[in-house]
Amino acid sequence: MGGRAWRVPLGQEDKFDLGCERLDAGHAALLALAEEVGVGTWAAEGWPEPEPVLEGEELALFRALGDEIRSLAARVDPLRPLDLEGAAALDRHTLGGWLEAQGASQRVLAAAEISYGVASASVPISAMSLLAFAAKQAAGAAPHGLRLRFRGGPAALAERLSGDVRLGAHVVGLEQNATGANVVLGDGTSLRCVRAVVAVPLTLQREIGFEPPLPPHRRLALERARYGDVVKAGLLFEEPWWEPGFVSVSASGIVYEPAPGRPVLGVFAGADAARRPVLEAVGPVPDAFVAADWTAERFSRGSYLIFGPGDLTEWGRRLAEPHGRIHFAGAETSDLPSYMEGAVRAGERVAREVAAAA
Repeated sequence: MGGRAWRVPLGQEDKFDLGCERLDAGHAALLALAEEVGVGTWAAEGWPEPEPVLEGEELALFRALGDEIRSLAARVDPLRPLDLEGAAALDRHTLGGWLEAQGASQRVLAAAEISYGVASASVPISAMSLLAFAAKQAAGAAPHGLRLRFRGGPAALAERLSGDVRLGAHVVGLEQNATGANVVLGDGTSLRCVRAVVAVPLTLQREIGFEPPLPPHRRLALERARYGDVVKAGLLFEEPWWEPGFVSVSASGIVYEPAPGRPVLGVFAGADAARRPVLEAVGPVPDAFVAADWTAERFSRGSYLIFGPGDLTEWGRRLAEPHGRIHFAGAETSDLPSYMEGAVRAGERVAREVAAAA
C-alpha cells in the first residue's frame, strides 16, 4: 500500500524509504491528515541548497536563475497560473533555455543541471517549464528546505489509510453511461459503481481504455506527460564514517544521512544521474543496500510529473477536470505536483466533487 510511499528493510535493524520521504512544515493538508490518523513527525536536518563551484559572473548568472524563479513565483497564482501576463510565452521557456539566452557557459549549465535536475526535479533543465517550476514554488514546493519526516515513514500513513482495499486487480478499462460506471478488470470481470476515481500516474492511465473516449486535452496529456528518471537507494555500513547531518551533492546525486546516529546513507539520483551506478555517488562499499529504479517499476514508470515547455498552459491545469462520472486525483492534478501534500490536496478536492454530485 502507498505506491511510492515504500519503506523496506535494510539489514537486520534498519529500514529505508525508497520513495517519498520528507515534507515541509507548510504542508498543512498532509500534516492535518497525519494528525487525524495518528502518525507523528520529527525534524531532520534540512537539505541545503547546493552551492556550485563557480565564481564571478558565472556564479552571478547561476544565482540569477534562482532570482528569476523566485520573482515569477511571487507574481503567479498557483491555482490560476494562466492569468499571469505572458503566461503562454513563459510556459514555453525552460530553465535551461533561460540560461542559454543569457549566454551561460557549459559550467553554469552543468551546475544548474545538478541543482535542479539531478538533486530535485529528476528531468534535465532543458525539459522543465520555467512557469510551471515557478508556479510549483508558489504553491509550497521547497526541495532544499524539507525538514519534517513521518515516524515510520510515509508508508505508515498509507497503512493507516488503507481501509478495505482490493489488491491484485488489474484495471484495463473504465466505461460509463448516464447511471454509473464499470471498472473493467484484466480477467474479464467488472465492478459497477456510481462514480470512479482514478489516482494512478498518467504513465499508467495510458494503458486504460476509456469509454466514451477522453477529451482532446486529456489525450494530449497522456501523449506528452513527462515523468522523471530517479534511482533511490539506502546503504548500510558497519558504522558511520561521515559527520552528523552529512549531505553531499554532485553529478552522481544527493548523498545524505536519513536519520542521526544510524550507520545508513541515502542516495537520490535524478535525471542523468539515475543512469549511473549508485555506488559511484558514495565511494566506500556498504555492507548492505536496497534500491529502486522508479522508471523501471511496473506500476509507476517514472518518478513524478514534471511539466515541459507549453504543458502547463495547454493541458497541465486541466488534469483535475472530471470526465463525466470519472474523477481524477493524484498529485499531478493539484497545484503542487510531485509532493505528498499535492496528493492529499487532490484527494480532498475529489471527495468534495463526488459529495457535491451525489
